[in-house]
Amino acid sequence: MNYLSLGYYLIVAAAFLVYYALPQKHRWIALLAASIAFYCFADFEGLPALGWMILFSFLSARKVKGSKPALAAALGISILPYWFHLGSQVIGKSLPGIFLPLGLSYLSLQIIAYLADCYSGKTEPEKNLLQYVLFISFFPQVVQGPIPRYGTLAPQLKEGHDLEADNVIRGFLRILCGLFLKFVISDRAAIPANTFYAEAGVYTGVAAWVSASAYMIQLYTDFLACVLLSQGVSLLFGIRLGENFNHPFTSQSTGEFWHRWHISLSQFLRDYVYYPLGGSRKGEIRKYLNIGAVFVASALWHGVSLTFLAWGLLSAFYQIAGALTFSFREKVYALLKISDSIKKRIRQTVTAALIVFSTILFRSYGFRNVLQHTKSLFVFHALPKEEGLLIGMSGYDWIVFLLALAIFVIIQHINQKRDLEAEFLQKKWGTRYAVYFVFIIVILLLGTYGFGYDARAFIYGDF
Repeated sequence: MNYLSLGYYLIVAAAFLVYYALPQKHRWIALLAASIAFYCFADFEGLPALGWMILFSFLSARKVKGSKPALAAALGISILPYWFHLGSQVIGKSLPGIFLPLGLSYLSLQIIAYLADCYSGKTEPEKNLLQYVLFISFFPQVVQGPIPRYGTLAPQLKEGHDLEADNVIRGFLRILCGLFLKFVISDRAAIPANTFYAEAGVYTGVAAWVSASAYMIQLYTDFLACVLLSQGVSLLFGIRLGENFNHPFTSQSTGEFWHRWHISLSQFLRDYVYYPLGGSRKGEIRKYLNIGAVFVASALWHGVSLTFLAWGLLSAFYQIAGALTFSFREKVYALLKISDSIKKRIRQTVTAALIVFSTILFRSYGFRNVLQHTKSLFVFHALPKEEGLLIGMSGYDWIVFLLALAIFVIIQHINQKRDLEAEFLQKKWGTRYAVYFVFIIVILLLGTYGFGYDARAFIYGDF
């Protein structure tokens, strides 16, 4: 079971009915039951490890306030499955599923933040075990975030929310937007991306840059889709999850990009790695070392491999080099009399190109593969005649993909200046239902699981 399966939305529907049928002070129980049900269906084998992490973090939170040894012990024991997971990656061995609960990396960061806040006195330890279980395992966000803070999410879970039409309207809209991004854009972008990375050296020059960019588009729209699904389902219960993206590809530097991309992870690394190391308070050299430490931590969280480590170091280099050369670049712009608007476009283009280039390290398996794909970006060979620039996709798929992507980009651009979701709430009910209907038809007909009314493709696509 996952966030795209019918079973998941049956759980959501059942939880919705029970939640608003219960007395307000007991409504959190419906969310707890739904979270346990989801985990049982999605990853029954991982329940013992999840139970370990919940129980030991719950108990140890009471002992950590002001004590670094107690905090270190709590982190060592509470997220033991995560340490096993890291160790298995280092030695190249796989662990049985019983040690790897669903959402392990996100659960671990959630618990680290909770224990660290209890240590600093920012958060009082939760006294109710079942409500703590709900906080850790809240089913709409347990798989892929956003990474919640106890002070933001826990009070919303405990509080029984009233049924509000605005929340339901927003929730359905976000769910449909998420499904559109996933099925119509992201899964299509995966085709040229997978083709390029599976056939090193075949696609070069423009085709290589298109394919590498397609992977970045896939990564962004896939992740954003999951966040929208999580936020949409949560809104049905009156619960607001944090935003995880803020138009990252409008960034004018890689530093700005990381403030706009995977915001909950960036904020976690800032608060629990960068600031404790001294942040920018101990001089320039120390600041840059701390930035390097942040990106190394981010790399290791994504996976223990030399390519991930290299990706983290390259990302740190981008940010440090950008800061060190900022004044020089400004002087060059002034000397060439480049206008602010053109300067902005140059910065955005260069930033996007640097990020796309870095994803080769993120996506490739081993440095030999990295070198092959990097070389492909800067050499030009004749493409296979039967494929040309299609890179594994049909012409029809490219048309659908590019049109859908253009619509997404236009809506994102407009949404920076206007709150389209708020405007949607003001529309008459007929207009809203028409938008829902169009979304559903587009997703069903143009999703990558099958086109037109091909029922077989639809079924085998595991919609």
